[in-house]
Amino acid sequence: MKLPWSALFALCMVSSTLAHGAGGAERYAGVHGLGVNRVSVKRRPGTVTFSQSGDGWQLSGEAREGPWFLRVTGSVLRVDDRELVLQGELHGVPDMRWAGEAPRERTTHGKLTFRATKGRKFWRLYEVDEQDCVCDEGCGNDWCYIDIDLAAKRVPAIRP
Repeated sequence: MKLPWSALFALCMVSSTLAHGAGGAERYAGVHGLGVNRVSVKRRPGTVTFSQSGDGWQLSGEAREGPWFLRVTGSVLRVDDRELVLQGELHGVPDMRWAGEAPRERTTHGKLTFRATKGRKFWRLYEVDEQDCVCDEGCGNDWCYIDIDLAAKRVPAIRP
């Protein structure tokens, strides 16, 4: 069976999109800095890793300091220079001393939308399940600002 040129082109485009998965996530493969406002005052106390899993991409990582931590995991639904969308989970213990709260574990599941706005070189969590969710808005983001650097960290080459 001979396919017309337009059908072959469309098939190639679909195959290319599937092969690259999640909007070209392979460009972001590797380890990225992770900043979490209610874990540490350090700029990027943790890391996340973009890795391929089957036909898709996963993101997982953690920031930790003392009893406070955040672990973020998820399947990458979309990623580019301006937006990162995960179907995932936030789990950990935010520093809520400012509110007089004792440390306790919290978990949020859902569609997590991070955006790089105002020329920033990082994605910041802005939505959970399409609800505005930056900090203390009753949406499950008790860690406040969660930032992931756009660029993967450079790992020095190991010399024999």
